[in-house]
Amino acid sequence: MQSSGNKFVGLWQKLFGDPIRAFGVVSVLFLISLAIAPAKNRFSEWGHYQKGYVRLIRGRGEAVTLQRHFQSGIQQIWLPDLGVVDRCTTCHVGQKEASLIDVSTQPFRRHPVIPHTSEQMGCVICHRGQGPATTVEEAHRSTLAWEQPILPARYIESSCGQCHRAPLTGTPQLNEGHRLLTRYGCVHCHTVKQPDGNSLKATDDPPSLSHIADKTTRQWVFAWLKDPQAYAASATMPNFKLSDNDARDISAFLIANSTPIPDDTASNSSPAQKAAPDPTAGASLYGESFCASCHAVQNAAGNVVGGDVGPELTRIGTKAKPEWLQAWIRNPRIYDPGTEMPHYRFTDQQAAVLTGFLQAKADPDLLANVHLDAATPEQIAHGKTLVTEFGCASCHEISGIKKPENFAPELTRIGSKPSKQPRAFGAGLKMPQYSFNPAQIDALTTQLLSFTDRAQSVPNSLAVAATPASNYQPAGKAGQLMNDLACFSCHAINGRGGNMAPDLTWEGSSVQRKWLEDFLRNPNTLRPALIRRMPKFNLTNEEISTLSDYIMTVYQTPAFERDSMPESGYSSAQVEQGRQLFYSKYACQSCHIVDPKADKGYIGPTLTQVGARLNAAWIYHWMKNPQALRPGTGEPNRNMSDDDARGLTAFMMSQKGSGKQEAKK
Repeated sequence: MQSSGNKFVGLWQKLFGDPIRAFGVVSVLFLISLAIAPAKNRFSEWGHYQKGYVRLIRGRGEAVTLQRHFQSGIQQIWLPDLGVVDRCTTCHVGQKEASLIDVSTQPFRRHPVIPHTSEQMGCVICHRGQGPATTVEEAHRSTLAWEQPILPARYIESSCGQCHRAPLTGTPQLNEGHRLLTRYGCVHCHTVKQPDGNSLKATDDPPSLSHIADKTTRQWVFAWLKDPQAYAASATMPNFKLSDNDARDISAFLIANSTPIPDDTASNSSPAQKAAPDPTAGASLYGESFCASCHAVQNAAGNVVGGDVGPELTRIGTKAKPEWLQAWIRNPRIYDPGTEMPHYRFTDQQAAVLTGFLQAKADPDLLANVHLDAATPEQIAHGKTLVTEFGCASCHEISGIKKPENFAPELTRIGSKPSKQPRAFGAGLKMPQYSFNPAQIDALTTQLLSFTDRAQSVPNSLAVAATPASNYQPAGKAGQLMNDLACFSCHAINGRGGNMAPDLTWEGSSVQRKWLEDFLRNPNTLRPALIRRMPKFNLTNEEISTLSDYIMTVYQTPAFERDSMPESGYSSAQVEQGRQLFYSKYACQSCHIVDPKADKGYIGPTLTQVGARLNAAWIYHWMKNPQALRPGTGEPNRNMSDDDARGLTAFMMSQKGSGKQEAKK
């Protein structure tokens, strides 16, 4: 021990025994330390990739340009507003070089064309991963030091949703995920708070169960609870995998808890009547009423055909009691005041015929093995407990059951959940089984991954807000009529409503009064290629007059005066000029029909009687800029001159057509 100490003292004296020796030793150590940094860089991963990139570009024709663009060493993008330090371009050195389109090797290939540059957004905003890291392991994967793995490519659209709140043309998977999340009612149970403070709203319409005994039987409720998709393939209700006893008790509670429709409301309808069986008449009325625009049925091949606004009707005869179904067809608002189903104003005979047609759509096998004894008080009480535990009132109105608050985990920041903490998803899960296919699962995952911490804190300068939901409500008797006819189920007005039919916001500036009245009295088709049609609502002359007055007065654009151009009196020269423009310069017949014998355009509405339908001022301004009048329309903006627009207006206004001729066409 003494000898070791003496040796150490002797070594110290040799190295640092006097100032000159000490200075020399420290100088050598300093030089060694200076040499370590470049040596470390030389053998680092990112140094290896940069040398590989230099070798790659050396033999290319544009090598001089690429070499001039290349910068060695660690590259860094700093985005203080987003709290991002991004060093990804240290390895991905060729991502901005358009000439490297033929290179498929990573990390040297160019980045696909996107609306943003790496200088604006960096890489980790979209791809996630660890921006400050300088090794592949730490940059791309979840490690002991980092908790943000790189995002799989198939979910890349989720990153767009962090800034963009509204659907984007270039993100179909993200858009579909948003549709599924709201369409299947996920947000009835799970709260998703938007950065503006509002919560995401569901777009489905779960029926009230307060009067369910009027509508159906306990046996059907049992079968539905066991497997909703066995009744309707398109059902959005998930399968809770209930035992027979639990389904028995829930059905017992729902039927026992049901209350009749109030007498004063029910008295507004006539007693149910039976019609002689006539499948042809029922099918004809179903078709003429365009029920398939909203309701689907399964065809012989098992495919679900029709719209998805209303419930599937494949087995409606097994579900609905005949008296309820007939009362619903006569006036659905008696049972459900907020339904999207229009009040068709069917006669009692028509309602009976349509009821008979729908009652024939039955499946005896669905309830063949359902045998339920009379419910006991214990079963009813247990059913109520189950309804509360499973959160049924999150979606459905149920008498005596309060809508639960915070029933399921909040999903506002689900995209930032640490992957190493599976218990963050909750211990006592009651999540039911949905019937999503792999593509739908990917779409939903994409949407959920967009709900991140960053999405909640994106600066206003970068966030692209969605258009606020409109609560527009038309006034007076016309407003009551429009609600009764459920116009908003198909049409949008002032930002509220569906997209199945044309936007009516400026309809009063668009159409002529006589045409509007005739159309409301007996709707005809404007687009022969479309299956969906405006149904006939059997309106009275007074109702037609009320609606026409309101539409022509209220729904006008401030962009121009409706009556500023004449409806007739155009010279033959003007009409001929417009004809030449229509068929030659602008080739409008590619999408529209004026001459049914020669024109083949089935994309846009037919124009055979457009001069009796539209106002001249609307046609003129539409020719000048259709997007200004109806944003999103498929009609292109041709930057038309005033003279061309006037000529085409003259030609259009000459196409009057007659009712008989149009019907024949």
